[in-house]
Amino acid sequence: MLRMFIDVSQNLINLAKYFPENLYVVGGYVRNKLLKIDNSDVDLCSSVSIEQVEERLSGTKFSVRVKNAKYGALLISCNGEKYEYTCFRKDTYKDNGSHNASSILFTPRIEEDAQRRDFTINSIYYNINKDEVVDLYHGIIDLNDKIIRCNLAPEEVLRYDGERILRMIRIAGELDFSIDKKTMQTAKEYAKNLMEISGARKFSEIEKILYCDRRYRLNKGSLKRALKLLNELKIWKYFNLEKPKIKYDKVYKVEDRFFGLLIDIVDTQKPECLEDFLEKLLKEQFGLSQPLADKIFVYLAGYYDALSGMKNKEYFFKYFPDWTNISILLSSKSKHIQNKYHFFYLYIIEHGLCIQVSDLKINESDIKKNFPDIDKRSYKKILHNLLSKVFDGKVLNQKEDLLKEIENKLQNY
Repeated sequence: MLRMFIDVSQNLINLAKYFPENLYVVGGYVRNKLLKIDNSDVDLCSSVSIEQVEERLSGTKFSVRVKNAKYGALLISCNGEKYEYTCFRKDTYKDNGSHNASSILFTPRIEEDAQRRDFTINSIYYNINKDEVVDLYHGIIDLNDKIIRCNLAPEEVLRYDGERILRMIRIAGELDFSIDKKTMQTAKEYAKNLMEISGARKFSEIEKILYCDRRYRLNKGSLKRALKLLNELKIWKYFNLEKPKIKYDKVYKVEDRFFGLLIDIVDTQKPECLEDFLEKLLKEQFGLSQPLADKIFVYLAGYYDALSGMKNKEYFFKYFPDWTNISILLSSKSKHIQNKYHFFYLYIIEHGLCIQVSDLKINESDIKKNFPDIDKRSYKKILHNLLSKVFDGKVLNQKEDLLKEIENKLQNY
């Protein structure tokens, strides 16, 4: 144990009084305080069970809510400050890298709690009661050397939890740290465990990686470092991509970096069918909902259709409602192409052109009412043909004129 003062709030000092056994801050908060950078979330721990904590804090100014009873986790809040509390525990994992502990044993020993943590720099405890640092794995030395190293043998840390590999990459980017050689080699070996991680968890970590340079604003090149690590570890292979290394370009240029990454993935993989490719990637690998996956597809399809030179009329029939978002993506690739389509977009607005089926003065109900013999499967095609003629000025966008056009078409069959 090392006598050391780390600044904590008065609320935490007051909270520690309810823990005569000793209350510890652990993880990112301690690490960042020692690095003299912005603080992260406050994680607390001790040997006291969550049931005892609830009892001790009942009727005090500290509010308590159970976050996860299985993992012995509470959310404690006071005067706008929020902390996550966990009881010391030992975790046992199945040998499949799936992140979820198969068994949990609560323990009174800090040494056993420290063994379940990932990296030395995240395994430093600060005893609020005694102003002491407990650094069982020499994390302070690794902080000074700017290196990420597993607290135990890397096999023991990485083989059971694939998510830790993505977290390692994120932290390396956020802090601009290097990765210990043995830890890196072991991460390559167990990167396959990412296939056992849910899409939602992978998406969460990838998003954090994409903005790692903004977390603490330490180094503008930290995003490049993190993305390079994704390639070095062949992480993309375990997102079911044929080419495990992505050529990064748009991810640096597009404001929404996830869209930039998707463009880089598509440009690298060159799929035969964009829709099928994105459907599998977004839903199966990133865990996105169907509506969100559909919306992303529209934006990217509009991006690539513009690059392919789709004619203005056909293009805006398809993408007019989404042009604002597509335009942002195009500006990172070709200002010339973006300006060309944007000029036509403004022309449509300025002249009030009919550009969507919903702008027509008739709908499917009108067709059904006036032409009951028409197969309803033809309604969409009929309306689209009417839209094209209205847009070209061949038919007025008036109900009577539109119905007359349908009637003339039927008489000519």
